[in-house]
Amino acid sequence: MENNLRTNFSHTIDSVDSNETKLCEVAKHPFGILVVYLQAALGLLLALGLAYFLLPSVIEDTDRAFLYANLFATVSIVFAVVAIVLTSLVYRQNRLIVTDRNITQMLQYGLFSRKVSQLNMVNVEDVTAVQSGIFQTMFGFGDLNIETAGEQVNFHFTYCPRPGYYAKIILNAREQILGQNDGNITVEPSPDTSTI
Repeated sequence: MENNLRTNFSHTIDSVDSNETKLCEVAKHPFGILVVYLQAALGLLLALGLAYFLLPSVIEDTDRAFLYANLFATVSIVFAVVAIVLTSLVYRQNRLIVTDRNITQMLQYGLFSRKVSQLNMVNVEDVTAVQSGIFQTMFGFGDLNIETAGEQVNFHFTYCPRPGYYAKIILNAREQILGQNDGNITVEPSPDTSTI
């Protein structure tokens, strides 16, 4: 009796089942992490500038002031590099997996904070691709909004590369599962519109 109650946990929500066909896996566009890199560089420059220009004016012994400034600069650089590496790891974990039956959204909020949501294609009502602003248009990324009927939470995937292309894949899969298509889901490679 105990063997009948055991559940096979080898297939989790963030994996593709054997009866599904993966249509695409979307990672966030690199432009989203570029903003974090620029903020880290600006903060590092500000910290180093304050250390090298203010410490000598506060501490009378110039050699000792530059020793403290060098120590502070080393700690600041190490801290910035560690912060950038950890932020990059967290950012790269954000994914949207589209199969012929489901959409799985994996959002990583921090090192130990992750949200995985799955939506059946039957529940998809509308898919919207939004590109607003000069950077989104130039670099080919935007927001992908997947709306559902009823009480289910809508999916909102920011920094999606080529959002119109992936919206079309989702809509084609939805039409096929509802029987409104000719039976084939075609995933044609789109021209690379990003310049990164």
